[in-house]
Amino acid sequence: MATLVQTLALLAAVAAVPEAAAFRVLGIFPFNAPSHNIMLKATMEALADRGHEMVVLSPFPLKKPRANYTDLDISKELPSLANTFTFEEMTSLNQAGNIQLLARQGSAHFCRAVFQMQHFRDIMSGKHGKFDVVFTEICHSDCWTAVAYKLDVPLISISTQPDLAWQHERVGSVDNPSFLPVNFEPYAGKLTFPQRLYNTAVYIYYNWAHKYYLQWPSDEVVREFFGEDTPPISELLQRTSLTMINAHVSINPARPLPPNVINVAGIHLKPDPTGRGLDPELRRWMDEAEHGVIYFSLGSLVLSSSLPRATVLELLQAFSAVPQRVLWKYETDDIKDLLPPNVRTAKWLPQADVLAHHKTVLFITHGGLMGTTEAIIAGVPMVGIPVFVDQYANVALYKSLGIAESVDARAISKDSVLAAIRKVTATDEYRVRSRELAARYLDRPQTAAESAVWWTEYVVRHRGARHLRPVGADMPLYQYLLLDVAAVVLAAAAAALLLLRSLLRALLGLLPPLPRRKEKRL
Repeated sequence: MATLVQTLALLAAVAAVPEAAAFRVLGIFPFNAPSHNIMLKATMEALADRGHEMVVLSPFPLKKPRANYTDLDISKELPSLANTFTFEEMTSLNQAGNIQLLARQGSAHFCRAVFQMQHFRDIMSGKHGKFDVVFTEICHSDCWTAVAYKLDVPLISISTQPDLAWQHERVGSVDNPSFLPVNFEPYAGKLTFPQRLYNTAVYIYYNWAHKYYLQWPSDEVVREFFGEDTPPISELLQRTSLTMINAHVSINPARPLPPNVINVAGIHLKPDPTGRGLDPELRRWMDEAEHGVIYFSLGSLVLSSSLPRATVLELLQAFSAVPQRVLWKYETDDIKDLLPPNVRTAKWLPQADVLAHHKTVLFITHGGLMGTTEAIIAGVPMVGIPVFVDQYANVALYKSLGIAESVDARAISKDSVLAAIRKVTATDEYRVRSRELAARYLDRPQTAAESAVWWTEYVVRHRGARHLRPVGADMPLYQYLLLDVAAVVLAAAAAALLLLRSLLRALLGLLPPLPRRKEKRL
């Protein structure tokens, strides 16, 4: 009887909870990389679909305007970075180069440029009204956290990566380099001792370099525009209510997460398996591919047409030797007369729809997270040619999962590409594994969009939901690592040993001296 009463009371309490009232969301997403924008925009649209009112500062406005979504378009001030990097420029980067690239694109000078824009000034002057929550991106400088501070509203941040070394400290999430590879390094699975040693060193470097090159220089700019009394960015980050991460345990390493971190990988995925999103002529060409279609793209930032000419010719020779048709995102017409009969190029393609087509049997990719996620849910295996930053880690992960092979971007040849293609397509092994992984990836209690919306509403309902924040997030590092406890224990042990030594000496001093034995003379 008691159980029945408790159940009825619980149901009544749930029924009494009102539907989430519409609230006003501000998104500050000035970084002009289209691949990042895909996830950010998808999150904002999910909230708009729920009925909330959106105001989004971004260089990528919606193609079709909607009533409850206001775009503050800064594309004239910050043109898209799409197709602006060369292949050789990106393959030359090392760890220091990765950070320097981030600093060039989004450090203090970037913050100042955005703060000076009229759209930004309109936000801070109240022209667009009051807001209930502010969204920012975790990637470059976190100078945008000052907006939430000045507007006195909760801060939610989105990471378009599954992991960045500098995303954990702000929310107190566990990041242990002994078993969690740094996102820019090509490690997967259990790390060897040399890998753990290197991974730890790189982890420390990235955390320090992000502060040195991006955060600390931005502090001066933040004070310049928001007042000298504005706390440093390191303190503003502690106000973060929630982070949304582009990860999912079906593919990314399992890790302990506090309740203020949620995984929303795949929130951007809306492929059309019917192929209606494809140009009719392209769809017909793919439908008629007797042995299937191989799709090749280096993503939105790096131009395929910037590949060295010798590399392009090696790729064309490899493609001409396979039975499949090859669809290549290639931005110029300079190889039009060199294309084998089975190869077709296009300057732009609806990638998700191409990958979802039933004849697509392989994706040759640079390893970007958004595109490879589209391949995963389509059950399409991959050949990775990683070029820079996280792409090496992504491809290494997919190889460890049995859904990909890789080719060294600096050693592309007809033979290396052919060997990788044939290894993946010769049997159904990679295809079957890819489909198994797709089923695992999609098996969730909520869609990524539903999770993002529910937790955003939760943070707003509970005025920042500070109770989600682990106590450890606000502890000094020496306390978090128990260094003070270890110091006391070691000091106590040392004192005990010294005391024992003194007691033994004292006891030995009370004993009568042993008689000396007389030596016999010969």
